[in-house]
Amino acid sequence: MSTVLTWASAIILLGIVIFVHELGHFYSARKAGIKVKSFGMGFGPKLFSWNGKDGVQYVLRLLPLGGYCRYYGEDETIENDEDAFYNQPVGKRALSTFAGPLMNFVTAVVAFFLFLAVFGELITVPVIGEVNAGQPAAESGLLVGDRFVRVNGAEVKNTADVSNVISKSDGEPVELTIDRHGSLIGVVVVPEIIDPEAGRAMIGITYAFETQRHGVWDSAVSAVKMTGLSAMSIFDFLKGLVTRGQGAGDVVGPIGTIQVVAQETRVGGFRAYIAMLGIISVSLGFFNLLPIPGLDGSRLLFLLVEKIRGKRIDPNKEGMVHLIGIGLLLLLMIPVYIRDIVKLF
Repeated sequence: MSTVLTWASAIILLGIVIFVHELGHFYSARKAGIKVKSFGMGFGPKLFSWNGKDGVQYVLRLLPLGGYCRYYGEDETIENDEDAFYNQPVGKRALSTFAGPLMNFVTAVVAFFLFLAVFGELITVPVIGEVNAGQPAAESGLLVGDRFVRVNGAEVKNTADVSNVISKSDGEPVELTIDRHGSLIGVVVVPEIIDPEAGRAMIGITYAFETQRHGVWDSAVSAVKMTGLSAMSIFDFLKGLVTRGQGAGDVVGPIGTIQVVAQETRVGGFRAYIAMLGIISVSLGFFNLLPIPGLDGSRLLFLLVEKIRGKRIDPNKEGMVHLIGIGLLLLLMIPVYIRDIVKLF
């Protein structure tokens, strides 16, 4: 796939994820009877706009890296107007707010389902895919294609059965039985601490991959699990970032995201593209649920406070909080944007 095509497809993917998010807000609001003022995709200079028969102004802007769904009377006080957003019941407003991230999670499940059902899942198998020269495996005579049958006399069912024994060997010899072209061969290997940062004994091999295909039901169940695991991974990453500053260099903005998608697509093709669609959908949905002013999570928090106190919070004050929050978020992201741009060159 050409560089231009991979970059174009990456931009389209991010646009799809954002569009689905805003469509969730739009569709749920219309179904709940909430009046939508405008629906737009992108930011920057306006390319064109039109007023629909439904009374909504539809806008398309130059840069397809953002979007919005604005409700009538969302950030202002309009008394005695039942169509105004803040005159709608809390439940309806909460539903339309939550629907954006929810649609991202649904998109992720669909993407992961297609990934598993159509392409299959790549899993490691207890077969040597690569042997590093000069390390214990190579010195012991292990070869690419060797399949592990037993380790220290115990039957091998998966790669963990091999890795766990090797990593806990504490430098003691490990007896291996391997299948080489149908013949069983005994090999003794002495693991070493090859990577000090990893802090565990290794023998210098990489396991091979095989494609495991799933049926429709298994794909659906696994897709939901993958979405949940992806969300948990993001939570763990943010936890490490906030508490220890760990992974700050791995944070990317829209430009960095596009670059990652383009690189993965160039290497893995459409298979990788679908997987990235699922991963980025989870990321956007999860990020928007954080209680940061300006994001959906913060708006849901305001609605919860309103429900508890039984009184509407001044929309003008809430709007100011969200505006300040978005401004601070953009300021914090400036170093990330600069780093992403530098990486391009």
